[in-house]
Amino acid sequence: MAVPLNAFLNPLIRELENHPVNSNPFFLAFRDRVLSPMRLQAWLRQYHYFCKHFVKVLEGLLYRTPVEELEMRIELIKTLHSELGNGRSDQAHIRLLERFAEALDLTAADLDRTVPIREVETYLSVLHRLFVDSDYLTALGSELAVEVTAGAEFRYFYPGLKRYGTFSARDLVFFELHLEIEDFHSAWLADAVRKTARSQADLDRVAAGARTTADAWQAFWQGMYREVFETAPTGAGR
Repeated sequence: MAVPLNAFLNPLIRELENHPVNSNPFFLAFRDRVLSPMRLQAWLRQYHYFCKHFVKVLEGLLYRTPVEELEMRIELIKTLHSELGNGRSDQAHIRLLERFAEALDLTAADLDRTVPIREVETYLSVLHRLFVDSDYLTALGSELAVEVTAGAEFRYFYPGLKRYGTFSARDLVFFELHLEIEDFHSAWLADAVRKTARSQADLDRVAAGARTTADAWQAFWQGMYREVFETAPTGAGR
């Protein structure tokens, strides 16, 4: 019996788009408030730590995807290739984010000394468990949620950072780029689900991975709110 993929996938994507993480208190405060340089650094340290380690976890998902699931592997490769600058190391997304770090007077050594807060470490652990230790359909749902929900943050970060008037277009290219590119990433992952899920049981596993990830992403930003807006900034490290 054919699986009604769009009847399943479209509501799941809408559910992810409407998840409260997409308009969480951190995003709203970041957009509307002017942060001190030290608070911006506190945010950027933790965010950079996540972005840097996320790509490695994504590589693990690609490795764990069965060789027979060619269509899924192709969509994951497209996403990973994009993250790595489409073959140009100077355009790798982490390098573009580090360009912004320079505008905040954070050196590579500063970033290397970052100690992740509990929620950042926990979220990366959840992704590792879902991407690498779970079955590949649960992992596929998890990565779908990552990409569908990722677009929201940039609709707050980019206009929020432009308000400072001190950052150049070059400084902000990471954030401007992601206003558009996350739509491609989420479309690629939706295609991967359409081409990989073959039964209702498959779809249920996709949905379970997606929902677990969206909830964990919400907890990530709750921790970031505490770290950036409620904890007194202390300079280097945490």
